[in-house]
Amino acid sequence: MPDLVTLGPWLRRFLCEYIVTERNLARNTRSSYRDTFSLLLPFVSRKLRKPVDRLAVCDLTSRLVLQFLAHLEEGRGCSARTRNQRLAAIRAFARFIGSRDPAHVEWCGHIRAIASKKSMSPPVGWLTRAEMEAMLAVPDRKTRRGRSEYALLLFLYNTGARVSEATQLKVRDLRIGRGNGGHDLAALHGKGGKPRQCPLWPETERVLADEILGRSVDDAVFVSRLGTPFTRFGVYRLIERCAARVPELTDRTITPHVIRHTTACHLVLAGVDINTIRAWLGHVSISTTNIYAEIDLTQKANGVRVTIENGASPATIAAVIGALKAGS
Repeated sequence: MPDLVTLGPWLRRFLCEYIVTERNLARNTRSSYRDTFSLLLPFVSRKLRKPVDRLAVCDLTSRLVLQFLAHLEEGRGCSARTRNQRLAAIRAFARFIGSRDPAHVEWCGHIRAIASKKSMSPPVGWLTRAEMEAMLAVPDRKTRRGRSEYALLLFLYNTGARVSEATQLKVRDLRIGRGNGGHDLAALHGKGGKPRQCPLWPETERVLADEILGRSVDDAVFVSRLGTPFTRFGVYRLIERCAARVPELTDRTITPHVIRHTTACHLVLAGVDINTIRAWLGHVSISTTNIYAEIDLTQKANGVRVTIENGASPATIAAVIGALKAGS
């Protein structure tokens, strides 16, 4: 079967060349794309009773793609957001083929015409200051392992780093121990390798300085009890274990991203402007950061509600509303 017809060569070029060198997509995005086709190809193969290596581009019909998306939701229990992520990968692949082979333009159009499913954005989950402090109090700082876990948790809370940014942090990325009045900083490498710098609190600087003592500049900052760099799954397990020890967090799912949200929400409540928070978190678009502005509005609305419930006079209520408007 000619290469222009067989699905395999197109997929190899897409996954190994296009999204890596031409698009320079983030590592997690590339992994997501690969996972999509790891699920899609066996599904299509079973439906057509045809070996994966014999599948042609035209075998990947819009009807089969829709069946695959339904299988994700109904058979695998995936959310609409996950379904849309898988569809985005398939659309990108179709666009890749259609832009390089005119014979497949019509096929590309059919695939790209598949609509995304409307999904509600989940509410921003975050911890109060007391809950975050309770999490930080869980590791036993009398032991070496406990101090390392505390350093990782504190770093995540201080910087709002993504879990991948924390696990990839090297000793050379830290600018600490400056006694000349300079700021202690951590250089993070975000999506697509985009760098940014985050200031470190004195406490964070202190525990990190102890953590990297005797390490070379190319060593990872956060290592497990086995002496190997923390993995993203190791960070997830650490946070789940610490959250399980906090009674207030019972029945709540706490992840590294919840701590990232916590950092952003605490910055908002501290009066930090939204543009600074965008730079702090490494968001490309401020529209992504604007979800945290709702936290401040919610706090203000709760303030008005509590004032009313406490039986304040109309003059007091008017004064509170005026003060809140002035602070908006």
